[in-house]
Amino acid sequence: MSEPTPEQDVPLVEPLSERAAGSRTIVVGYDGSDPAKDALEVAVDLARCTAGSTIVVACGQGHPGPLFGHMYELEERIASELEEAAEAVRKAGVVAATACTREQPVDTLLTIAKETGASMIVVGAKGSGALHDVVMGSTTMRRLHRSAIPVVVVPARH
Repeated sequence: MSEPTPEQDVPLVEPLSERAAGSRTIVVGYDGSDPAKDALEVAVDLARCTAGSTIVVACGQGHPGPLFGHMYELEERIASELEEAAEAVRKAGVVAATACTREQPVDTLLTIAKETGASMIVVGAKGSGALHDVVMGSTTMRRLHRSAIPVVVVPARH
């Protein structure tokens, strides 16, 4: 298989197997930050409510510019962080997979949710503030408006 070009998505790091009837998939936006870790914890709690649930730990890299230099080193680090998060989910007794694309994060979560038939998306709130959201637009708000499935926004813990 050839290396993906920057315009192509990076495929699922770990493919999902057939899901049991009644199970559900939860996509978690993950970037290694504290809010993302909080979102992962909430997703694990939600997944435990339905037997056979799967959590897909997902990230979107966007299109790294020339400042990032070593794109493959960055991708390896991201894949490693995603796998560490997935391993924590597995230790909690929930099936986990990872996915990462070169799309923007919002697009990644929506794409992965659609491709996996997810029943919800869980994200952490960064808490950038209302003024910033009005002026710049909130990533979380865009997710809420574009998603065809429920989006759970986990508030920042103080």
